[in-house]
Amino acid sequence: MRRILAMIAGVVLLLGAMAGTSAASSANGSDQQNQVSAAAFKSVKIAAAPSGCSSGNFCFWPNAGYSPAGNPGELSGRNADWSVFYRGDCPNDNWDNCASSDYNNGNSCEAVVWTGKSYSGTAGWVLRGTGGNFNSTFNNAVSSNSWGTASGGTSATCGGPVP
Repeated sequence: MRRILAMIAGVVLLLGAMAGTSAASSANGSDQQNQVSAAAFKSVKIAAAPSGCSSGNFCFWPNAGYSPAGNPGELSGRNADWSVFYRGDCPNDNWDNCASSDYNNGNSCEAVVWTGKSYSGTAGWVLRGTGGNFNSTFNNAVSSNSWGTASGGTSATCGGPVP
């Protein structure tokens, strides 16, 4: 029960009205890479998924406010390295450290974003049916994603890893 309450409290703090523009960098050094902190998201429930975000996907945009409209990155599985996904209008022509807003249009899992590759660095939860602008910790700083259950754990469908 404490884990659920801690996750809910965390979810209330990280996304939404957060148009921070400073980019966070991936953790440096082996000790820092092994320290994962779960950051909080503020759930911003919206009536329907933003344009272009297909059912079952975690979607993200290079700019705040889901822009450019109808043109998100979309992922349905866990991904240890966003640099393999091309995005021509991002600084390095890929999604690594390029997302500024997101939406979880998943079918049964909560999305987890990580500031480091291979599920390292700071982690943040995005509940199904919610999204918004990243705060300064995650804005232009996400490098990998995974999925977890509503209770903060894993399942056959929501395979993690989780913080």
